[in-house]
Amino acid sequence: VPSTRLLWITALVIVPVWLVLGMIGVPLEMLALLGAVGLAAAVLDAALSFKKLAGVTVQLPPLTRTSKGKHFILEARVQDTAAQCRTLRLGLGLDRMLDAESVEVRVDLPADGAAALARWPITALERGSFGIEQAFVETPSRLGLWDMRRTVAAKGEVRVYPDLSRGRHLLAPLFMRKSALGVHQVRQLGKGREFEQLREYLPGDSYGDIYWKGTAKRRYPVTMMHQIERTQEMHVMIDISRRSARPLEQSTAKQDRFAPKTPCERFIQAALVLALAAEQQGDRFGLMTFSDQVHRTLPASSGRAHYNACRDALYTLEPRVASPDFQELFIQIGNRLRHRSLIIVLTDLGEPWLSESFAESVRQAARKHVVLVHVLGSREFQPLFHKHDAIGHVDHLYSRLAGHLLWSDLQDTTRTLKQCGVHLTSSLQESLIAEVVSEYLKVKKRQLL
Repeated sequence: VPSTRLLWITALVIVPVWLVLGMIGVPLEMLALLGAVGLAAAVLDAALSFKKLAGVTVQLPPLTRTSKGKHFILEARVQDTAAQCRTLRLGLGLDRMLDAESVEVRVDLPADGAAALARWPITALERGSFGIEQAFVETPSRLGLWDMRRTVAAKGEVRVYPDLSRGRHLLAPLFMRKSALGVHQVRQLGKGREFEQLREYLPGDSYGDIYWKGTAKRRYPVTMMHQIERTQEMHVMIDISRRSARPLEQSTAKQDRFAPKTPCERFIQAALVLALAAEQQGDRFGLMTFSDQVHRTLPASSGRAHYNACRDALYTLEPRVASPDFQELFIQIGNRLRHRSLIIVLTDLGEPWLSESFAESVRQAARKHVVLVHVLGSREFQPLFHKHDAIGHVDHLYSRLAGHLLWSDLQDTTRTLKQCGVHLTSSLQESLIAEVVSEYLKVKKRQLL
């Protein structure tokens, strides 16, 4: 493309000279000759610089990991193997969700053909996987009359994971919690269910702990001893149906552009935090995503590699335009989960038929497993006139009445599920993570598994 130098020379030198020479009566053949000489110089400069960028290569890191809303530096290794370029303008084909402070950067290459580093300050606006396929390089021609441009291959991937740091103040008590197996004595509620050993009956032992088959065989009373379970299983079920795509209301006047915008994003954050909590408590964590069918299942396990697998399975998760099929979900749970486990379902039961379908489908699973359900509530879900504030307008009254009806439906659903042995919790979207983790710790403390 024509460079700025060529444009200025044409505007300030060539055109005025032609006008002056034409006004003083210089023959047309001489003017044509001067124009041909200038054009030949420009064409010769372009021809000599045509392959100036042939040896330029751009190498990106194969994989860059970051979190939503985080500022990071993307580095590229730029090299000219032919040693023909000294300066380059370099740009990348970035996705619009990767907000770069500068579209292009200037790179000065060493004279010996060594590599140089180009850096782009970038902010990740949304979670997901964003590939980079090509880079765009530009350098001036030998006489500076043209800007030589070329597209080169530059393969790279940026993975943007959900940001878990914004709720750090809510999660600090969890990760400061000491284990009950250390030197400190912590009161443990309930009794363990894991078999430890058999011993002779002692006065004071409960009749429920007597091992009757062993007693009949040995012909003297035998007591079965139990110990607290060291490792338990927790499975999180994430609903990615159409209800999880609804926009979330903002709790403050100041909008945070990096805050989760849908219930699906909140569910993903809660699932990843539960995975960290299970690792800290020594439990095994499993994962299942569903809508009208079960889409992804990760068996319960532990360790850093398993957490990375769960994170990789969730960071690109998006809601689907489908209604949830709870019957299919609990059929899969019955087929896959053989041991008694804690099942945490993150869903939305805001429609009456959804709550009825869930109550009918969960009964069989609740007989074998401990089932907790967490739904996202709203500040509008509250009893009518529960506060002594005045009603300023009739529209405010109707809004309160609608909130009361939704609150009443939620209470009916809670009572129905309680009869099935299922505990339902409604949380505001800001406190969902803290309450989900709190319910998990309560189950651990009470030894319900």
